[in-house]
Amino acid sequence: MNGAAIAIDARCQTSMRNVWAIGDLSGEPMLAHRAMAQGEMVAELIAGHSREFNPVAIAAVCFTDPELVVVGKTPDTAQQEGLDCIVAQFPFAANGRAMTLESRSGFVRVVARRDNHLILGWQAVGVGVSELSSAFAQSLEMGARLEDVAGTIHAHPTLGEAVQEAALRALGHALHL
Repeated sequence: MNGAAIAIDARCQTSMRNVWAIGDLSGEPMLAHRAMAQGEMVAELIAGHSREFNPVAIAAVCFTDPELVVVGKTPDTAQQEGLDCIVAQFPFAANGRAMTLESRSGFVRVVARRDNHLILGWQAVGVGVSELSSAFAQSLEMGARLEDVAGTIHAHPTLGEAVQEAALRALGHALHL
């Protein structure tokens, strides 16, 4: 056991041979998408493939009104870890899609290392921001830098433009403020 959870290794293997544990019973974070990814990996292991479960980022999403997304480090966790970071936020009040949704409150925020611009975390609050969670997680998994996101053409008008704008703002080049 690992507290109230079943202890597992990077392959979701328990201390018993040929017994795996996934999802909530294996501990935090207790998220359905984590359990699905673990289950897929365990099925591959049983089929004879070699895999480990080592995600860089797992999005936490609150499906409230407004929605909330947190992926990776927040400004507070980065500071507590002694990391020198750039934190930049882009408001939905300046986003065309948010305006068409009549929901101009909210924002997208990025946390990146100051020395090499490696993105460490994203946060967003607003209507429909759960749809941004995949882009946030993917940027962390791929080791994206602010320049990678800032240089990617984002469709207009979309909430995703706020992702690009947050990266641009962190670099000192925001377009729509």
